[in-house]
Amino acid sequence: MLVGVSIPVCLLGIALLLFDSQQKQISIDSLAGLAALCALPNMGLFFFAIRKGKDVFAYGILWGCILWALFTFGLKLF
Repeated sequence: MLVGVSIPVCLLGIALLLFDSQQKQISIDSLAGLAALCALPNMGLFFFAIRKGKDVFAYGILWGCILWALFTFGLKLF
């Protein structure tokens, strides 16, 4: 589950640093969309783990995605 959450967090941090270095403002709606896109690499990792038979790792990735989806929903809600 740690990998399932840390990958989107790192990608979101890198994206925010890029926006900050270009002196661009980002709205909350755009931030929620960007956060949702940061979870896409988890899909490839999940299917790779399923194909290799590492079910426990795949379940951790899935739970990480669920937590990330709740975070994204919270950004969109507030």
